[in-house]
Amino acid sequence: MQAFTREKPSMTLTELATALGLPKAGTQRLVRTLVDLGYLQRLAGKRYGLGVMALDLGHRYLATLNIPEIAEPHMQELVRRTQETVNLAIRNGRDVVYVARIAAAPRIVSINLEVGTRLPLHATALGKALLMDMSESDLLAILGPTPWPAFTPETKTTLESFTADLQKARQLGVVLNDGELELGLRSIAAPIRDLSGQVVAAMNVSTNSFRVPVDTITGPMRDALLEAARQVSHALGYRPGDRTPRI
Repeated sequence: MQAFTREKPSMTLTELATALGLPKAGTQRLVRTLVDLGYLQRLAGKRYGLGVMALDLGHRYLATLNIPEIAEPHMQELVRRTQETVNLAIRNGRDVVYVARIAAAPRIVSINLEVGTRLPLHATALGKALLMDMSESDLLAILGPTPWPAFTPETKTTLESFTADLQKARQLGVVLNDGELELGLRSIAAPIRDLSGQVVAAMNVSTNSFRVPVDTITGPMRDALLEAARQVSHALGYRPGDRTPRI
């Protein structure tokens, strides 16, 4: 099964035997068994390709994966590269729920967060990253009627201002939140996607506006975050060239 690739999605029996380094007769017996089980399928021109059970096997494997466990080494590396705290969150109703957190060195200015903390989707970078693909009707269905609660003068409380932020996020690949939940807090977040391309989690780097300028956050910090999010999404089976996320 591993002999099949994007470049070689189908092969003849002879090509398979050559790729595996096995006799043609032995390869034929293996292929016949895998076809019977649904892991391979017969194609036109006496060729073979992966069958539906190969996809099912992949789905079963992905179903066993624990996103925080997969993300942990990449979060550790992101903390090392940025020297800032990194969080991982999922969506539950109208809230962001923190499922993993790796803190950098203690700072004078910080917010008291821990695994299990719930924060409003519309006022956080993580929340916007989780909603990045949503249509306006989906947003209203999830967040409820506007105006949404304002936590600071910077909080986006209308659909128009919120969707404008999401449009920028789609172009940049990340969401920047500057004081929308609490003045002085600044964070950048990126979505985590699964095999189907759906956003299943979000990762952020959190800091404060007194110490880290926007240029740093939208420059090297953004690059490091995007790489970490890409690695986690890749581990979950996401391949950008194979699937287009729903917008």
